Amino acid sequence: MDQRGSRETRTAEEGPPAHVRCTPPPAGQLFEIAVLDTTGEDGRPYWHTIGWGIDKVEADSIAETYVNRPMCPYDAARIRHNGTLVGLHRRQA
Repeated sequence: MDQRGSRETRTAEEGPPAHVRCTPPPAGQLFEIAVLDTTGEDGRPYWHTIGWGIDKVEADSIAETYVNRPMCPYDAARIRHNGTLVGLHRRQA
């Protein structure tokens, strides 16, 4: 029995079966979201990647959620695109 999936892609107008692509955009198009973790055993803060945004707006929203959440907020969250810092969010004092 051949269990290899079909790589054929159809539009909605063509009817079923439709294949949904689950491959994310190339990494060069994504925005890295990292938080400043100050709970390390050695007492030194370090940046920890928590996820990726598909655009700057989504990345900003995710970063703000992590610094403003009520339980265990992070001190800061940064957004990088292709290695360049494009956003920094800090917890309100």
